[in-house]
This record gives sequence, C-alpha cells and structure tokens, in this order.
Amino acid sequence: MEAIPAATVEAGPSGQPHTPSRHRWWALAVIGLAQLMVVLDATIVNIALPSAQQDLGFDNNGRQWIVTAYSLAFGSLLLLGGRLADLFGRKTTFIVGIVGFAAASALGGAANGFTMLVVARAVQGLFGALLAPAALSLLTTTFTEPKERARAFGVFGAIAGSGAAVGLVLGGLLTEYLDWRWTLYVNDGIAVPALIGAIVLIGRSVPAERPRLDILGVVLVSGGLFGIVYGFANAETHTWGNWMTWGFLAAGAVLLLAFFLWQARAEHPVLPLRVLADRDRAAALSTVLISSAGMFGVFLFLTYYLQSTLGYSPVKNGVAFLPMVGALMVMAQLSTNLLVPRIGPKIVVPVGMLVSVAGMVWLTRLDLGSGYAAQVLPPLLLLGAGLGTAMPAAMSYATLGVRAADQGVASAALNTTQQVGGSISTALLNTLAAKAATDYARHHMSDPQVGANAALHSYDVAYWWSAGFFVAGVVVTVLLFRAKKKRAAAPAETPGTPAEVTAPDAPAPAALDTAVLRGRVRDGAGAPVPGTAITVLDHAGRQVARTASREDGTYAVDTAERGSLVLIGSAPGHRPQVATVTLNGAPVSHDLVVVPNPGGLAGTVRGGDGEALPGALVVATDQRGDVIASTTTAADGGYRLGDLPPGECTLSVSAPGHRPAAVPATVGAEAAPCDVRLVAAATVRGTVHRPDGRALDDARVTLIDAAGNVVGTRTTSADGGYAFTDLAGEQYTVIAGGYPPVATQVTVNGNQDDVDILLAHKEA
Repeated sequence: MEAIPAATVEAGPSGQPHTPSRHRWWALAVIGLAQLMVVLDATIVNIALPSAQQDLGFDNNGRQWIVTAYSLAFGSLLLLGGRLADLFGRKTTFIVGIVGFAAASALGGAANGFTMLVVARAVQGLFGALLAPAALSLLTTTFTEPKERARAFGVFGAIAGSGAAVGLVLGGLLTEYLDWRWTLYVNDGIAVPALIGAIVLIGRSVPAERPRLDILGVVLVSGGLFGIVYGFANAETHTWGNWMTWGFLAAGAVLLLAFFLWQARAEHPVLPLRVLADRDRAAALSTVLISSAGMFGVFLFLTYYLQSTLGYSPVKNGVAFLPMVGALMVMAQLSTNLLVPRIGPKIVVPVGMLVSVAGMVWLTRLDLGSGYAAQVLPPLLLLGAGLGTAMPAAMSYATLGVRAADQGVASAALNTTQQVGGSISTALLNTLAAKAATDYARHHMSDPQVGANAALHSYDVAYWWSAGFFVAGVVVTVLLFRAKKKRAAAPAETPGTPAEVTAPDAPAPAALDTAVLRGRVRDGAGAPVPGTAITVLDHAGRQVARTASREDGTYAVDTAERGSLVLIGSAPGHRPQVATVTLNGAPVSHDLVVVPNPGGLAGTVRGGDGEALPGALVVATDQRGDVIASTTTAADGGYRLGDLPPGECTLSVSAPGHRPAAVPATVGAEAAPCDVRLVAAATVRGTVHRPDGRALDDARVTLIDAAGNVVGTRTTSADGGYAFTDLAGEQYTVIAGGYPPVATQVTVNGNQDDVDILLAHKEA
C-alpha cells in the first residue's frame, strides 16, 4: 500500500484567517427579514382581530380559530419542515417557505369570509414551519467563525425575542391608520426583498445523501405536537376539565412518547436522538422553552393592563414596549459577543433569567394609578435586558456542534420548544388569571372598583407565575450547562462517536493555554472539500482533537496540546493527507490538499450459467481484514467501489442461492476491473423413516464435509424431513442419530440431492 504523502510545516502565529463569503452579512439581513416575518405573525394579527371580526361577521369563537389555525399548523409541522430542509437543501426550503408564506398572507388579506381567513392562516403556519427552521440552519452554516457567529446570533436572537413586541406596534399602526388586512399584506412587503436576497446572496446547499423520509415518525410527531398545541389552545376557551382539553393533551403525550421510542429504532429518523444528547443543547432548549413561556406573561397581560387599565390605544400600547425591545437588542449583542465567550453560558444564561425574575416581580407592584415612566418602564427594561442576555446565547448553543446533515431538524427542535412554550404559557396563565379574577370579585363585592381591581389582581397572579417560570429556568440552566473550563478541556469526542459530534464551528475557548488550529481543505483544483474528517494526534499517537470541514472547506480545531502534532485530513473519494504542525500557544493556520482518488474496483457479478446477479453484496477488506468499502450490484450485475486506498485488498461477494466467493484484487490509480462468478449453491434434503416406512420426527441429522468439519445439524420435522442449503459441490457425509446412527456418503454435483435414511431401533 502506498504511503500517505506527508508535509512538515513549522507553523508559527497565523496570519488572518481565510475570508468567508463576502455576502454573509447581507445574507444575515435576508435571514433576519424572513424570521421577522414569521415572529410578527404571533401577535400582529391579534391586534387586528376585532376589526376583522366586524368586517367579516364571525363570532367570538371564530376569533380564537384565527389564532389557533396558525399555531396548530406551525407547531405540529416544525420538525417535518426541519427534516425537509436537511433532505432537500436549506436554500431551496427557505425560498419555498418565503413564497408560500407570502402567498398565504395575500390570500388572508383578500379573505371574503371566515373560512377563507382560517385556511389562509393555516397555510401560513404550514409554510412558516418550512421557513423558520431553514432560516436558523442557514444562519448556523453561514456564520462559522466564532466571533462572527456570536454577533450574528445576537442579531437573530434579538429579532426572535422582540418580534412579538414589534408585532404589537406594527399591528396597532396598520389597523388604526390603514386597515386590518394590511396586518397580512405587510408580509408580502417583507417577503419580496427577502426572496430576492435569498436567490442572489445565499449559497446553494445540496445534501450529499438524501435518505428516505421517516413517514411513521412524521405522522407520530405531527400528531403528537398537534394534540399538545390544540389541547392547550382548547384550555383557553373551555376548561381544563373539558374532555377535548385533557383528551388531546393525553393523546399528544402518548404519540410523542411513541415517536421518541420509534426514533431510537428508525433507519432514517425525523429527529435523530443524537441531536438532543448534548447537555448544553438540552440546557439551551430548556432556556428557550421557559423564556418563551415567561415572555407571554409580559406581552399578554401587560398589554391588557396598558389598554384596559391605563386606557392606551393599540398604537400607544405597542410603542410602550419599544424600550424593552431596545434593551433586548443591546444585551443580545453584549451577551453573545462579550459575556458568553469570556464567562460561558453556565453563568450568563442563569443571570439573564434572574434579571427577568426581578422584572416580573416588579410588575406585580403596578396599581390602578401607576405611571409609565416611573412604574412600567423600569421593569420593562429589566425584562428586555434579562431576555436579551439569556435567549440569543441559548439559541446559539441549541444548534452548536450539530452535524451539517442535522442542522435543519435541530433548528426545528428549537422553534418547536419556542412554540410549545408559548402555547403552554398562554393557556395556563389565561386560566389562572381568569380564576384569580373570579375569586377576587367573589370576595370583594363591596369594592366600588371590583372589576378593575379583580383584573389587576389577575395580572399579578400571571406575573408571579411567569416569575416562577424564570426561577425554574435558573435552576435548570445552572444544573445543565457545562462550566466553560470543563467544556474547553473536554476531549473533542468520546470513543466511537462520529467526526461530526465535535463542532467545527464551536467557539474557541478563551483560556490562554488553549491553542487554535485553523485552515481550509481543498482538492487538486482548488475547490473546497466539505465533510473532510480532520484528526489531530499527539507525539504518542493519541487522538487529541477531531472535527470536520464546513461547506466552504474551512475547519477549526481547539486543543490545549503543545509541540509537534500530526494533522490528518481524509475525505470520501480523496486520498488522505497528513502533515506535521507545531503549536506554541498562538493561533496556527495550515491548509490541506486532498487529491481525488480515481482508483477503485469495478466489475460484474454473474452466476454459474453467466446470468447477471443483481443485489449481490460486494465487500472489500484490507490486508488487516478491516472492511474498507461495500456496495450491492445493480440490475445488470455491475458494481463500483470508488473510494479505496491503493494497494492489495480482498473482494468478497455473496448472493442468495449462490456460494460466496473471495478474490484478491489490487487497487491502483485507475479503477481496476474485477469480475466475479458465483457458483449456484447446492441442497441436500431427504427423509428419515422407520423400517415400516413411517416418518421419524425429532431425529438428529448432521452434515460433515470431506475435511471432517461439521457443516450443520438439523432435527427432522413431523414428516421426517430435513434439508441443508447453500452447499458447495463436494463430498459430504450425512449422519442420522437418535437410534443407532447411520452414516451415508453423498457427492453433491447438481443443485439438489435427495438422501433418504432408514433408522431402526436396536431391538428391532
């Protein structure tokens, strides 16, 4: 076997890293626009519901369905949308989502009745389920350099966190000064530049493999999420004791349990369980779930307070939330760019939750005469700062370290937790607030302002519960997030895990004793080679780090090792490359060139009479006996193994009804022809019977080859029959026992030989 070409490089401090795509910040603007379009619809239409109801003439129950139709379709199809992004390409799914969402928005804006509006909202949710995970996964794969990734997620997290508040402002302005229909038409104004930008600025990503879609998994998870979201939505308009509430919640829980059990066995799972296995990712998803639940305590009940108690108009109500949005955006940038890289999420995220707790508790002090500047603004600023500190960092860690093939579904898992958190919060807080208002009114009938005070009391109850959500978030994130030092010192992977487990875009630890090795992998023509496995070994041959190159061919490896290290790059269809680099504590840059390997084996597998054998298994093993490649033959019996290292190997071929064969082969620079002919397998069968001709069951029949090896043992059936299949053409001995044994020799020449055996008892 040829030696791997080696290069020795004395690498000193690196220069500037390789320049990523010059359009990436414009791409962020496009992704941000699309995300804004999705999050706006969580609240923008709510402001317009009274006007839409008056215009189209539907009842109050219909108002609930305008909201529920969107959340049901969106929440139940998110994981499917994320998997479709992985299967068919993120850019394609992103564009389809934008076009479909815009078309549904135009349909809703032009609605001439209740049914048309509900259908449009459901279609909006469907395409939103395609758009949201594709947007987040595009962001993850576009920004891979740690500092830029932090900045990009700060912007994205600010949009996701403040979109509901912006929706309130925009919804109020459009409804008051134009028409309720513009709360839907506005999406088309956002979609047009987003669509143009997506086509021009975002690079196309096509998956290397397109595995089959797990239909059963899709049905289970979509049905389960539908049941959960609908159950909580039903609790808002009915009671928790209503059979539709607990029935849908129970059915949803059972379906989700069945989904997770199935995902552990499915060949092509919708949500690979490896996506949820990381502790930091579990902590990040918990943060998003709890923050989403807590946020609704602000937007929902503070909106009630500002409009019903203080008499704010919809526009003034929306403007009142803008300082919170500003605080959220500022802290999002500080958190992701400064605090998390230096301190780590284990401290930053819980602190953000604690600040949110303080803001919620402060809101409970509002009364009928509270003023905006002195009483409402300070807790709003606290909440904006707390959410801006926690949410963007959590969103970044929710997709950090996920292999490229799972980015879409990981993004969908994040959006799903956000949607479920909002659904749980809305239903639970509405129910608790309504009960609190009723109880207060029953015990304060003499109060001349009983209605206003009862409403105020119900808001306080909701704020306290939201504060409780954030307290739970503090506990969960403190327990789950790994400490920064432990994360930096942890090995790049555990034994047996694939290369993609180590995040190629993981933020470089800030500890001074950690060196960073970066570079780009190209082929002989200078094109990037994504998915290249990058392995770093120390002087004793121990693996110290492992990762994979990104879509643009760049890689980044973090290791605390010093001195001379071995860097290995290997990619499917290419010859591996190895180099020696020296790390001295400063960042190091080293590129790898992996030359395409045209060598391999190709040929045809035929049977004894020359017929082609489709579906035959062809396996190549190296001189140590390790499997290096495998495939199955096509309809014409042809096969090709194109990713083999040069040198000697063994080709093993097997097919049903034929004897397996193994032939030596030599892999060179060109694909070597290697045809294989398989001999049809023979069968020895027969019957064991008594002297009187009756069949003898449970008799033991053993087949021994010419060398004395036991080929197999059978026990006769009720009719005395036995059979040995897949035999080579040679001499065998058939021995029947149970009575005095009888040995019979048989020479197998054809496809089948019948050997009947007569067994007699000793005393017979």
